[in-house]
Amino acid sequence: MSARRTDELRQRARQEGFEAIAVSHVGPLERDGRMLERWLQAGHEAGMGWMSRDPALRSDPARLLPGCRSVVSVAMNYWPGESAGTAGRWGRVARYAQARDYHRVMGDRLKRLCEWLSEEGADARHFVDTGPVLERAWAERSGIGWIGKNANLLTREMGSWVLLGELLTTAELVADRGPHEDFCGTCTACLDGCPTGAIREPGVVDSTRCISYWTIEHRGTVPVEKRELLDDWIFGCDVCQSVCPWNHRFARPADDTVVQRRKDLDGLDPEEILALDEAAFRERYSGTALMRAKWEGMRRNACILLGNRGRSEALPALVRALSDPDPVVRAHAAWAIGRIGGERARELLQRAASDESYPAVREEIDHALKAPGNA
Repeated sequence: MSARRTDELRQRARQEGFEAIAVSHVGPLERDGRMLERWLQAGHEAGMGWMSRDPALRSDPARLLPGCRSVVSVAMNYWPGESAGTAGRWGRVARYAQARDYHRVMGDRLKRLCEWLSEEGADARHFVDTGPVLERAWAERSGIGWIGKNANLLTREMGSWVLLGELLTTAELVADRGPHEDFCGTCTACLDGCPTGAIREPGVVDSTRCISYWTIEHRGTVPVEKRELLDDWIFGCDVCQSVCPWNHRFARPADDTVVQRRKDLDGLDPEEILALDEAAFRERYSGTALMRAKWEGMRRNACILLGNRGRSEALPALVRALSDPDPVVRAHAAWAIGRIGGERARELLQRAASDESYPAVREEIDHALKAPGNA
């Protein structure tokens, strides 16, 4: 019965568009649980407080689904091909976010597999980066791939450009070959290539240094010392994957149309982002991963990018941002104007200072006026 059910589940998963599917029997993730504890003790989760809530839950599927016997890991290729529109005025967007939000796409597909298992008499729950599941650890245990030094799952068939999902079930399924061998060897390309030094050691990413964390997960003001490190990334970062030799060798454009790149997400114009009101932002980007950063975060990121770029032609957009209703956006706009510098920038900042009543924004304006070229 379990072999028949496992074979049919695999067939259905492939019909749903999953390019890899593998099964693990439920058991303790002792190594990964210890690594998570050390990661949290070091404070590498930054502001992601939810990561520290009951960390033991993440390595025990039976607490998420009583009677769980099997963990089904699935993977989808999302490599959109080389990007062509991220130079000049554009802000770079992580490749996974250049299409429809994968949480919805994969979630709908896994939900249908859960419904089929329910018809077969088994309970099931699915997750797509939406619950306390150590997804890379289960994918590694099942044999889909191995956790690389950049902490991403690497596969020999698709590199690391894969989206992961999990299905927990009470069904007794036939397990696959077991943990995948690690093929990173002595390569340190990802550690050497990370522009902020966020990969502190193999497999350990410090979120307090990670571009993806600051542009997506962080809410509120980005510390001044972090802003320049974001360079021209407006949402996420792909550097540790782009430099990986496995991706150079095995990456191939995704066949699935739902994860193929939207041309308007290949890169984003930061001045255009600042010009959108909330309704227009939601209309344009609803259903994409950009909604994770929210309208407020994307405007903040746009200001940082323009400040890093330092071009005077961005001053009109930044002046408008100085009147933004969100003080966080106003503060980052002031910083960006200070980075551009010059007599015109000084005049704009002085004018803003006379109208600004929010202390944190006034402080940013004062610092910007003292920046080289403005004092």
